[in-house]
Amino acid sequence: MNPTVSIVMPVLNGERFVGEAIRSILAQSYRNYELIVVDDGSTDNTRQLVMAFGGKLNLQYVRHESPRGIAPSMNDGIRHATGDLIAFLDHDDAWFPEFLMTQVTYLQEHPDVGMVHSDFQTIDAQGAVLEDSVAVCRGRTRPSGNVFRDLFMDSFIVGNSVLIRKECFASLGLFDESLRWGDYHMWLRIARHYKVDYVGKVLTIYRQHVTQSTRSVSAGRADGDSVALMAIKKILELCPEIRTELGEKTIRHRMAALYYDMAYQWLTNEHMSNARHYLAKALRLWPANLRFLRLYGATLLRPSHVRALRQLWRHRRSRVSRPVDADRLNRLTNVG
Repeated sequence: MNPTVSIVMPVLNGERFVGEAIRSILAQSYRNYELIVVDDGSTDNTRQLVMAFGGKLNLQYVRHESPRGIAPSMNDGIRHATGDLIAFLDHDDAWFPEFLMTQVTYLQEHPDVGMVHSDFQTIDAQGAVLEDSVAVCRGRTRPSGNVFRDLFMDSFIVGNSVLIRKECFASLGLFDESLRWGDYHMWLRIARHYKVDYVGKVLTIYRQHVTQSTRSVSAGRADGDSVALMAIKKILELCPEIRTELGEKTIRHRMAALYYDMAYQWLTNEHMSNARHYLAKALRLWPANLRFLRLYGATLLRPSHVRALRQLWRHRRSRVSRPVDADRLNRLTNVG
């Protein structure tokens, strides 16, 4: 019998964390699954570490002789999937034991839902917990049902928490391989045609570490778009009627906010000219935004002055009873 769930795990040089990720799969209370590891040309001990689990679970190992990228790896995993439901787990993340049972049960009980996702926990490279619950720590709620508009305005789905009916990919196609990361774009496409529901339980773990490739600043360049911006532009090309549905002002404000986020990242890296470049883009779309103007003023200061101001702000925030700096972590995780 084919498994109900196919788990796709893309990995490139993942020897540090891949064993922990697979052990979290082995710990699942739900057992009717297969794991498809797509090795995107690793040159470390990833293969040996993965194959050591071969006798413990239903495992497919797919190898690319040279790196092709995240989206092609995800698509290759889907092509090899035999289950009716698809889950994704990055090699440096993990699941809590009830993840699969909870999400499979939810989709079984809600046949009109195409995708379900959940709350998640964030940790650092050493496994120390940064946020026990993103929803609680950031004071954010998640909608369910027809969520396209909400998702367009806020990339709130983390990929390791989704369970998707395979029919969604059969109907809509696979991840767009012209995008380095195609997850946010894929979630938007699914939300455009299917109900997307949220389970308010912490079921997965999202790891933040310095070896991750940033999704917000385009490969160190000051002329590229963030992943979210590229996804927004792509979905507008694919479905131009969205402009009428949401209105041009709403779309301009969404894109301006994303340019602001890119500017903020450049500012924190003390690249003031790059920060001003993206703030100029943001202000052209949303000229009266005082937050944008304040940040633009900060880019005119010396980096040492900006560091002092940020340290003062962090000190003030630390006196407020919140477990983390939510704005900073929102930008760090940038889940879409």
